[in-house]
Amino acid sequence: MSQNKNSTSNSTRILLAGYIIIPGTFTSLQTLGENPEVASSHTATAILHSIKHIQLLVIATVCSTIGAAGMIWLWWRWQANYVWLLNRIFLPGILNSLAGLVSTLINVYGQQGGVWSITARVTGIVTGSIMVVCGVLFGLYNFWILNKVKKRHDREMGLDREDGRKERLVEKIGRKVNEPGTYRNSKALRRSNC
Repeated sequence: MSQNKNSTSNSTRILLAGYIIIPGTFTSLQTLGENPEVASSHTATAILHSIKHIQLLVIATVCSTIGAAGMIWLWWRWQANYVWLLNRIFLPGILNSLAGLVSTLINVYGQQGGVWSITARVTGIVTGSIMVVCGVLFGLYNFWILNKVKKRHDREMGLDREDGRKERLVEKIGRKVNEPGTYRNSKALRRSNC
């Protein structure tokens, strides 16, 4: 399990690294009109409209792909461990995607003057989509699938109520106090054995 924990950590961190590196590849179109030589060259204009640092884009794409593939593999591998998936795959996926989306927005509106290049649009769409997918999966697992497991557990343990209501906090505390193995009961048992 420790190896999978490390694999998950590494996958989410690599994905985050890809999200953080990609905004560095956006081009600034504000300076294009200031340089007449660049503006007159069709090839230079096309290059400036697309990508600023091709090497960074390749590294970011590889990081994002490896991170996403690792997370998908671990999701498939631990698909029956709902709590682990929530805490190790979906929640970090949401938070890392949010960090990547914020980084993209800061780069576009802070450095690029609000001009969305093709790379910026693709990055915003991909990070936003992954955030939505992880969010939907988090909600699905947390509020539907895990809730069914909790209900089945309560039914098997005899904790469900006949009227279908959930056990209130005061009732739960009262039940826990009177259960065997609690501190109060073990203290009473020790006194009776002395």
